[in-house]
Amino acid sequence: MSVDRGIDRSQTVVRGSALIAAVSSSPMRLTVVALAGLTLSMLTLAGCGPAPSASHPTSSAPSSTAAGAPTATGTQQPLADGEKAVAERTDAQGRKWLGDVPYDVFYDDPLAVAAEGRSKGASTDAPSKGKTAAGASEKPGSSTVADTGNRGETGGSSAPKGNGTAATKSTGAAKPSGSGTDWSTLIDADALDGEVKRIRTELTAGLQSVAKYNTHYQDIAVSAATLAALAEIVAEASGAASWKEHAGSVRDLAASVHDAAKGLGGPAFQATKTPTDQLMDVLDGNVPAGLPAAEPLRDFSQVANRSALMKRMDRSFQHLKKGGPAEQLLKKDAGQVIEDAAMLAVLSRVIAVGHYDSAEDPKYREHATELTRSATDLATAAKSGEAPTFSDALMRVQKRCDACHADFRL
Repeated sequence: MSVDRGIDRSQTVVRGSALIAAVSSSPMRLTVVALAGLTLSMLTLAGCGPAPSASHPTSSAPSSTAAGAPTATGTQQPLADGEKAVAERTDAQGRKWLGDVPYDVFYDDPLAVAAEGRSKGASTDAPSKGKTAAGASEKPGSSTVADTGNRGETGGSSAPKGNGTAATKSTGAAKPSGSGTDWSTLIDADALDGEVKRIRTELTAGLQSVAKYNTHYQDIAVSAATLAALAEIVAEASGAASWKEHAGSVRDLAASVHDAAKGLGGPAFQATKTPTDQLMDVLDGNVPAGLPAAEPLRDFSQVANRSALMKRMDRSFQHLKKGGPAEQLLKKDAGQVIEDAAMLAVLSRVIAVGHYDSAEDPKYREHATELTRSATDLATAAKSGEAPTFSDALMRVQKRCDACHADFRL
């Protein structure tokens, strides 16, 4: 028997034995056992595989189909020693016979029965998975939902997690909270780029060792939250930052850095350093392999912790307040003054439009709106070098912050 038939003679014996066992409980078991040799011979003659379908004659004359006849491929299959050619025939009553044995004592597919007799845990009446799945999909009103990992809450799986400030989950098509804001009026490309560079330097320095991390982990969290907010702005704005194409990944990775930098020691250090290293690669245009795809837009409250953003705002405010007289400050450190004023303006807008706690309170909105207006005036005065206007705007910023914190314990 040729090897390419996919079965050897010993397997034929096993199949025949399984067939005999499968029908041993039948009232006709004696007939089947007596025909075991005949069945094995038939399996062998058919090439040890399922017999090709053929139309059967309706006359009582013996059929020309017999072992040793040409196969579907046109080749002659020789009989082995001891094998006999058995003809199929139909008698006058229309009953089929194999030689002298009634055809209907055999299973319709003896090879399948024999195979199931060998399979562990096989069940002839259990539906297949494919059939079950197909039946489920045909139920009225049913639908199949692909698991996208909900990048707004993963990261993992998917994309990295946000800080959990808001309970609202992103749906992949959520309208950005800052929609309609012309971010370029609050922070220009130079100021944004300068802040991103400062954050990169701070993250790199703070993650050089566990000791460095332990000293600066709170500053790392603030910088990461700030970068997450700026990345969302880049994603929403029409400007073309060099990393705009990957702004979503920058945002989500920065949020992960913020979430990880909340404790001391080696494990916290490593949990913070891993997304930071990926973040640096993305900013350089080298997206790590396997990094989950990021949603194009998300709400600020999902990715940028408000308390951390307020700490960043206070840092800028204190620098401007303690830098000396306005006229002197604008002359000696104009670039930094402009950047600090821009950060106050843009972050005040972020905490106003993000869906943070109390963000829908009219009093909160009033404070946030006026803070944005005062900070914008401050930035305008910084660029023009108008010291009196600068001083007045800085005072209004302080009063608005104090009033807001008096009304809301943020």
